[in-house]
Parts: sequence; structure tokens; C-alpha cells
Amino acid sequence: MAFTTLKSLDAEIKQLEAQKKLVEKRDGEVPKALAVLQRYAKVLTLAQRRQVAKLIGEPIDAQPARAPKAGTGSLKGRKLGKVAPKYRLPSGETWAGRGLTPKAFTTWAKSADGKVWAKANPGAKFPPADGAVKKAATKAAKKVRKVVKKSSKAKPIRKPAKKGSAKAAG
Repeated sequence: MAFTTLKSLDAEIKQLEAQKKLVEKRDGEVPKALAVLQRYAKVLTLAQRRQVAKLIGEPIDAQPARAPKAGTGSLKGRKLGKVAPKYRLPSGETWAGRGLTPKAFTTWAKSADGKVWAKANPGAKFPPADGAVKKAATKAAKKVRKVVKKSSKAKPIRKPAKKGSAKAAG
């Protein structure tokens, strides 16, 4: 081997050892730097967090998490949560009472069983899901309530004017 190759190899080894010392020193300082960043993470702005993430090489969320805005627009087409069933047919089909009446319910109401049930439970639309029938006030009962309210607000009765007093005045 030539003497120049040994010298170049020796110089390269010294250079690599110097780099190794720098890397070890940097690796020792990284936890300290991370501790400082964690301490001040609350006060960093979003732009500063992006810069730190870029330096570290980690991706950061492009869109910050925002609270959903209160809907001021049309309510048409919005999704509603699940609702407990309000009505249950003897066949086991249920309906929450929202939207159009399902075909199964309309056909049941027109059937003989539905008509018998409707006569036995006046004022109720369909059999309730919980089993207890809540009887709504019938039309007759509502009329009685209206009559009672009207009679309680009776106008004061005026006494008719005397016929003779009108002629005497004129």
C-alpha cells in the first residue's frame, strides 16, 4: 500500500470521529431542546408550530380543529339522530312518528284488525311502542271544554231600556 492512501485513510478516520463526537453532543442536547419546546408549546402560535414540525420533519395537521358552527341555514336535509320508536304494530314493525307514515302502518289501519283497535282506542293513532295506550281527548270532550271556557267569560247582561222613558224624553 502506498503511504498516501494510509494518510488519506487516517485523515478520513479522524474526520469521521470528529463527526461522531458532534453527533453525540447534538444527541445529548436534543432531549433538552425537546423539554424546552414542550414547556413553551402552549404559547406557540400555529405558524411557529408548523416551523418546528418542519425542522423536526414531522407532518402537522393542515387544518386546525375548529368547533362546528351553529347552523343558520336551512334545516332541510340535515341528519337527525336515531329516535326511539313511538308506535309498534302487532307484526313487530316500528315507527318513530316522524315523516310520512310507512305503508305497513297505513295498510294495518285499513285492515280489520286496525279498525277494531281504532274503535277500542279512540283518539290514538297507532298502537304505542311501549304497550300502554294513551287515550287522547276525544272531539266531544274538547267541545265540552270550549263551551265551559266560553261560559266562564260571559258578558255582563244589560238591562233593557224602558219604553215609557224613551217617549217621555222625546
